[in-house]
Amino acid sequence: MLESTWTALKHHQRVREIVTVLASFGAQDVLFRLGLGRLVGGAEPVASQPTDEGTPQRVRRALEALGPTFVKLGQILASRGDILPALWIEELENLHSGAATLTWEQLQGQVLEDLGAELDQVFAEFNTTPLAAASIAQVYRARLLSGEDVVVKIQRPGLRRKMTADLQLLESVALLIEDNGALAQYQPRKMVRQLARAMLEELDFTQEGLNCDAVAANFSQQPHIVIPRIYWAHSSERLLVQEYLPSYTPLERQALIEQGLDPSLLASRGASAFIKMLLEDGVFHGDPHPGNLKAMSGNRVGFIDFGMVGRLDERRRLEVMSFMRALTENNSDALVTVLIDWSGNGVQNIPAIEQAAREYIARHGGKALNMSALIEDFLDLMREHQLLLPPDLLVLFKALVTADGVLTRLDPELDLIATAKPAIVKMLREQLSWRMTKRLGLDGLELGRGLLGELPQLARLLVNRLKHGVLEVRMDLPGLERLERSLRLASTRLSLALLISALVITFGPQIAAVGPVWAGLPMLSWLAAIATAGGLVAFLWSLFKSS
Repeated sequence: MLESTWTALKHHQRVREIVTVLASFGAQDVLFRLGLGRLVGGAEPVASQPTDEGTPQRVRRALEALGPTFVKLGQILASRGDILPALWIEELENLHSGAATLTWEQLQGQVLEDLGAELDQVFAEFNTTPLAAASIAQVYRARLLSGEDVVVKIQRPGLRRKMTADLQLLESVALLIEDNGALAQYQPRKMVRQLARAMLEELDFTQEGLNCDAVAANFSQQPHIVIPRIYWAHSSERLLVQEYLPSYTPLERQALIEQGLDPSLLASRGASAFIKMLLEDGVFHGDPHPGNLKAMSGNRVGFIDFGMVGRLDERRRLEVMSFMRALTENNSDALVTVLIDWSGNGVQNIPAIEQAAREYIARHGGKALNMSALIEDFLDLMREHQLLLPPDLLVLFKALVTADGVLTRLDPELDLIATAKPAIVKMLREQLSWRMTKRLGLDGLELGRGLLGELPQLARLLVNRLKHGVLEVRMDLPGLERLERSLRLASTRLSLALLISALVITFGPQIAAVGPVWAGLPMLSWLAAIATAGGLVAFLWSLFKSS
């Protein structure tokens, strides 16, 4: 508490600026809702100017005015359909940078410093009018002395220092928000850490270049997928020089047809590439909006701007595969398993989750899957049952919706989940292959060796705790009383059966020899045989019912 308050005081000028901006847009009441009234001196929220805009619109405009750190925060919040309603998500998705375009004179000194040379020593041509300007960088066209057309991405000067200060402040604000018990469940500090990782990675253009190279290597055998080459000799943390991809926008289907391109083929190739990134490679484009997807000659598909990527380890890829398979096969049980895996300890009411999964499958099963509606409904389910998704899956879901929106503009009949079926089948075959079995066996042996090595230490610890009476075991087994009754009934029946069996074995031969004879056997033997057959039928019937 003291640390977070001290950090807020240390950045008091920035805090005052934030409060002033929120107030100017009539959004300062958000601070009080978050339990941050102390940042404005504990005063009651002042009345804002009359406006027709709702709170989401006012907050979105305030975030844009506060600069790149807060724009990125809003973009991360826009992916949090598991905690924010659709009205907020829709508004935050409209966030864009309000940063003014910098003149070439404002950037030239930094560019020359990063190049370590004059422009004419590296470039044959350099157009100082920017192609685009955003909150983090401006982009320019140029041509290298060796003749290649390139795009030059230049980071805004002084950006890292300002963003680092904002992130420190946000970390402290998140700590203050967690003091509000009603909001602590949404893990604001974890959200800010996610923001910090994303921002610092995006500020390092060498990381973007490495991402680009990694994806390019994954598609080296697929010439219809194009990833720009990075010119490392001229690139650095604040400057990125990469291949220029001549292309068309993927949003104008008719214009593509007029250029001799096949929009449906482009959509199919783009979808297959994106699914490959997800399920096979585990490294995928985190923001495949229309500006980052390119329709190129020869029906090739280009991907640019790998400043934001998502990463999925093998376990997560299998879970995503299970999620997609559950949707295509209308399997609510498999969907429940995925929900529990993703939510961890957050699942409190499994029967309610099972019912929600059945209703979800019923709404979307048996028809072509609409990705946006599918994920929006899924996040509504998560929010309704107070389940939180891991950050990597939030990036994944946002990327899926964005990619689907672009690709279905090319081909309205495209089904991204159906496109994933071959990759899902391939993954299933790999899981059943001898190579995977061998690897799992080796992993099991390695785990067993580690456990055997730790066993003496664990045994000593257990004995010491038992000696001092400090061993505590807590068990929470739902349905334990019902299980106890079932076991008691089963043991009673077993005891009775054993007693009867002993009596029959002891006195059966003597009793069976008494009485009238029919077809060569005493009548009591016939009755015993009938009773035995009836008991066997009853036993088999009980087994059938229990299964």
